[in-house]
Amino acid sequence: MNQSNFLEVISVLEADSKLYDIFKHCPYEILREVRIKKYHKNAFLLEQNEVHNTFYLLVKGYVDVFVVSEQGKKYYLNTYSKGQFIGELEMFEQKPYMSRIESRGSVTMLELSRENYLKWLSHDCNFSQYVLKTLCNGTYVSMQKMGNNTLYTLKQRICQFLIENSNENGTLHIPLSAELLSTRMAVTARSVNRVLKELRDKKILEMCGNHVVIQDYTRLFKEKEEK
Repeated sequence: MNQSNFLEVISVLEADSKLYDIFKHCPYEILREVRIKKYHKNAFLLEQNEVHNTFYLLVKGYVDVFVVSEQGKKYYLNTYSKGQFIGELEMFEQKPYMSRIESRGSVTMLELSRENYLKWLSHDCNFSQYVLKTLCNGTYVSMQKMGNNTLYTLKQRICQFLIENSNENGTLHIPLSAELLSTRMAVTARSVNRVLKELRDKKILEMCGNHVVIQDYTRLFKEKEEK
């Protein structure tokens, strides 16, 4: 056991109630095998269709989850933040990852081997219930997204994205591009540009490069409700 690593892990857990709740009943012989690792900007990457034998718990930063087509096109699925797991599903039977995981900036992870992850599950009811809850929530969110993609038009989904990612002044929290939206919506950039042009022509939003300002929230909500 690396004593300095162990002390750093304990310090991280004691400083964060969310992480502490996950580990509070972790057997000592497993806890001492946990490793903390810091990844530089965009250095954390887990490829789709490959088997990975490490369980990850995100301590700091964000990672984006994509599914990659045979043509290499990435489609956005989700973003993970502090306290979320990576690999808990595929780990049971060493299945290849169903998606590609990549960090957004620098991240810090708590890492555990597959063998110790499975031992932890079998010895800690608190942890196994936490994992089960996470899996159920992930399934719920996935089904909800599938329903939205089926029931709502592309324009409705883009309007909802704009509403969710803007502040009270109408400015988006993130730079916007057709490429970003095509990845998020799993459609072509051409289809996205067609919707954005319509919203611009109706004076609902104003775009200058990747900078977007919503000019008319009322009409944007109305466009979201229209079929």
